[in-house]
Amino acid sequence: MKSKMSKLFLLILLTVFLLHEGDGIGLAKDKQEGQVGNKLSFWTNVRLRYEYQDNFNAKFYGDNPKKGKSNDGFLLGRFRFGLHYDPNEIIRVALGVQHSEAWGVAFKESDFYNDKFGRRHNPYEDDWEPFDTYLEIRKVLPFSIKVGRQVITYGNKRIFGPGQWGNTGKWLWDAAKVAYKFECGFVDAYYGQTIVHDPSHLSWKHNHGFESFGFYGHFELPKHLFGIAFEPFSMTKKNDHDRYTGEDGQLGNFDAYYLGGRIYKKDYKGLDFDFTFIKQDGYRANDDIDAYGYHLLVAYNFKEMGFKPRVSAEYSYASGDSDPNDGTLETFDGAFGARDKMFGRINLFHWMNLKDAQINLEVKPKKWLYLKAEYHQFWLAQRKDAWYLNSKEYRDTTGNSGDKVGRELDLVGKLSLPKGNEIQFGFGHFWPDEFAKKQASDKEANWAFLQWVYRFSHPFF
Repeated sequence: MKSKMSKLFLLILLTVFLLHEGDGIGLAKDKQEGQVGNKLSFWTNVRLRYEYQDNFNAKFYGDNPKKGKSNDGFLLGRFRFGLHYDPNEIIRVALGVQHSEAWGVAFKESDFYNDKFGRRHNPYEDDWEPFDTYLEIRKVLPFSIKVGRQVITYGNKRIFGPGQWGNTGKWLWDAAKVAYKFECGFVDAYYGQTIVHDPSHLSWKHNHGFESFGFYGHFELPKHLFGIAFEPFSMTKKNDHDRYTGEDGQLGNFDAYYLGGRIYKKDYKGLDFDFTFIKQDGYRANDDIDAYGYHLLVAYNFKEMGFKPRVSAEYSYASGDSDPNDGTLETFDGAFGARDKMFGRINLFHWMNLKDAQINLEVKPKKWLYLKAEYHQFWLAQRKDAWYLNSKEYRDTTGNSGDKVGRELDLVGKLSLPKGNEIQFGFGHFWPDEFAKKQASDKEANWAFLQWVYRFSHPFF
């Protein structure tokens, strides 16, 4: 069955490619999929990516992992397509499908069993799942309402991020969202549940991952106050399946509450500023949660130079647990944020028990070419807490392994090509420091990828 699905997936890719080449209706520039003005429109998004991992994998660091391989090359494929029907300016009906496959990944499906969800949660594979399937009613009084399978993302994606680098898309929601727009911003409120990526079962037939209720706002100050933007937000994150272990060893629920805000200003005389802070409370089993995280970015854009360089510095912090036996959990858990581009492109880190100092250089020598270099230095916020690549394996409760985890250099690029095609490529190198050497491996790691993306949309009438 798996072989047949793989052949079918490749056949779909080939068919889309031939249609695109044959009739010339692929779009050279990205358009809103199913934009208003056409009652019925079709869209598709196809992605193939080859990755090579040297001395690490998705769950372990080093040359002797307990699962998977330390040196692995694999191909990831994701196919999405759907229809948008807009009978008028008020109503939109969207139907979409996602299918994701992986060829050559050195993990078994059972390796992705998630004990918190009580089933597999696979970052690589989905078997014909609903995607972008919803009913949206716009301009109902001052509100719009969107109900169904959807992606929820806001701001800089650190709090609400879709995690689309992952082959299945980390955060997909079955949710209801109410949006209110006004002259200087918007306020959204939602209730929803995140889906579990179990390729052997349709997601609507089993329990979801997390349940959440929250809001996100955006307000822009007047120009005489520099046009600074402020984004307050709050949300819950719950899992009531009694599968979390507290510091006393007892099982219980996870029930967290988040409150925070983002303030930023783009391009004030070439300067960018962006600051996000969030406080987390609640409980995990019998433990009280008392944690927080923040991110700061300062950048300067050299707009007068031909290749438009942008130099920036960033610092990300996520609190860690200072005492593993006091009944208080101080490890920050980054809500529903993206991980893809935030803490090194190799994805060895989560926004948990982390200090990440980062510098970046971005250039755009041509309209169709973008290049970026990143350098990171990683520490544990608390040395008695874990490195959350694998919290069970990489933790020293004595603190004797230190807090310096390692350094990372990433080089990535993007080519925006005609007719909806895009090529991305990149390389990363990680140097382990004291903690990683003592807890995992003293060998350096490498990562490389090459990705092709094809986007297409076409109105029927």
